[in-house]
This record gives sequence, C-alpha cells and structure tokens, in this order.
Amino acid sequence: MWAFVAKLLLGLPGIANGVVEVLKKRSDTELAKHQADIGADVAVNNAAISAYVEERRVIAGERAAQRESWATAWMIPTAFGLCMIHFGAIVLDSTCHFNWAVAKLPSPYDKMEWSIVMAVIGVSGVAATVRKVFSK
Repeated sequence: MWAFVAKLLLGLPGIANGVVEVLKKRSDTELAKHQADIGADVAVNNAAISAYVEERRVIAGERAAQRESWATAWMIPTAFGLCMIHFGAIVLDSTCHFNWAVAKLPSPYDKMEWSIVMAVIGVSGVAATVRKVFSK
C-alpha cells in the first residue's frame, strides 16, 4: 500500500506536467487562431484605406483636369449662381409679395436645384465653398 501511495505521489509531477503541456498547446492553438483573425482584419482595413486613398487621388486628379479647362472651370459656379438667383427670386416673391409670379421648377429639376445648392453650401460651409468654387 505504501508503494502505491509513493508511486502516486511521485507520479503527480509527471501527470501535472502532461496536463500543463496540453493546456499550453491548446492556448497556443487559440492564440494562433486569434492572431490569424487579427491579421485578416488588418489586411482588410489596409485594403479599405488604400482604396479610399486611391479614390481620393482619382477625384483630385479629375478636379484638377476640370479646373484646367475654361469651360468646366465655371460650370459649377455658373450652375450655383443660377440656382441661387432662382431660389432668391422665389423667396423674395413669396416673402415680399412682389407678384413676380416666379414659377418653381418641375419635379426632377427642383430636386436637382436643391442638390446643387446643398452640395455647394451645405457640405463644407459658405466661405470654404466659395473659395473652392472660384479657385483656379
């Protein structure tokens, strides 16, 4: 009986080492899996950022090409000016009752006018937009 107890007590470190090794391998496997997941997330984020930067580079090149032409350089300011004149005439006519009878635009064009005004004023503010629109 004492021999069995002695074997059991002497065998405990070996059993404990085996359990610790199994737990280490399991932990290493989970760590490797999580590192692979993080690597994939980093790769996806890097690809998204690279695509965004490339998109911005293409847009900047397109805007620079549009500014070089005299016709395209004044398209946005002209459209914005006409929309503001029309919008201002409607507001003045309806507010001050001048009886100018300024007609509102038909259905698809009224949304286009509103989009032009909001794109120029609503997105980046008045001062920065005016500087950007009229910069060459």
